[in-house]
Order: sequence, then C-alpha cells, then structure tokens
Amino acid sequence: MIIEYENTLRRLINQVIGSKDESNFKVTEERILKWKEKRETEKKKYNGVLLEDRIIYYSDFYDLETIIIKNWDLFSPILINKKRFEIFFSEIEDYRNTFAHGRSLMLSQELLIEGITKDLKNLITIYYNRNKMKEDFFIEIIKISDSLGNIWRDKIEPQTEPILRVGDDYEVLVEANDPKDRAIEYKIFKCGGEGHFEIIQESSRFVFRITEELIGRHVSFLVIAFTPDSEYENSDSILISMSIIPQE
Repeated sequence: MIIEYENTLRRLINQVIGSKDESNFKVTEERILKWKEKRETEKKKYNGVLLEDRIIYYSDFYDLETIIIKNWDLFSPILINKKRFEIFFSEIEDYRNTFAHGRSLMLSQELLIEGITKDLKNLITIYYNRNKMKEDFFIEIIKISDSLGNIWRDKIEPQTEPILRVGDDYEVLVEANDPKDRAIEYKIFKCGGEGHFEIIQESSRFVFRITEELIGRHVSFLVIAFTPDSEYENSDSILISMSIIPQE
C-alpha cells in the first residue's frame, strides 16, 4: 500500500507537470542529475533494457513532497489543503522507513496507510469528476513496455520494430489507469494471419513463449485494458508490432 501511495503521487506529478526530463519540477539540477544517474544504473543493471524511462520514477520518495509543495499552485486545486497533505505524507514516510529497516507494521498502521492512500485517490477522482473531463470516466493505457526495452505510449509505436525468435520468452508490461479505481483486466491477442493467440488475465504483466505459429515479418498484437464490472463500455487499446523469425 505504501508503494501504491508513492506511485499515485508519481502519476499525479506526471499528469500535472509532465513526464519529460525537461519538465519544470522546480528541483535543483543536482537532483535531476541524481535521478538520471539512477536511471542509467538501472539500464546497465538489466543490460540496456529499461521498462520505465520516465524520470520521476527515479526520484527519491522525499523528492515527491518537494515537487508538490514547490508547485503548490498547480496541485492545490486537487489536494486542497497543504498542511493536511504534509501531515499525511509525513505519516507515510515514517512507516516507509519502518518497513525499510525490516520492522513489521501493526494492523492499525497498515489501516492508516490504506486510508491515506484511498483519501489521496479520492481527492484526485473528485477533482477530475468536478471538471467533467472524458479522462474522468474512461480507462487509459499510460504505457506498454517489453522485456527488450521497447516502450509504447499514446498509440505511437517505437521507431524500431522488435525482432523476436521462436523459443524466446517475452514479457509485456501494461500500465493503465482507471479514474474511478475499478478493477482492471488485461487482454492481448494476435491480429490476423495464421495461428491463434490470446491471453486474458487480471495481471498487467504478460509472460509468454514465442512459438512457430507466431512467425511473421510484421506480426501485430492488440493490447487491451478494460474494466469488466463497469456499467458502460470502458476499454483502451494499443497496437504493438514486431518481427518473429524461426529458430536457427
């Protein structure tokens, strides 16, 4: 739940300020450099494969509070009360440190963390619902990344088409957000051509082995995120393409 609170703030910062390296986070150049160094270290650790390239995901936890407070004019319509935000953030930070040092949390502490996280999500939902934007009602795929380091977002494919070989184990990770916090399910299936391939699951991480039935110069898969319990049609999709070659 602590990670959920943390990543909710990171997503909020991306939405309000932006996700690019040059976005105006109002932190020092030294802090930005530290984030870039952590990202580069992560990239080297996994042999050039980077499932997350957005700079904010390499910031430290305390950086999130700094960014929000220094940009309070942008966040105040959503978070409303600065003192309240600071108190809740401090509570999460204390419990985060407790957990990081190998100490267990009491049930009452876990419930408080859950309550603070739900309160944060509720503030965000109320803000977007009040402004009646379409993004407040429908699920959105934020990003798709794969085990080769490719990233798809905003319906735009990578400049280079991934090349896979029969027998490869392939991983696809989907990041989606539903503004009403409904349960999300995920589907991936092969579009056209010979050979049937389809997976539907609750996990946002697909892991599968490339088989001979998938061989092709330009093989397309449609990745879908949807909320099965929604009272209306609520889904988003991104098409990803690759070349799949035989095993030598």
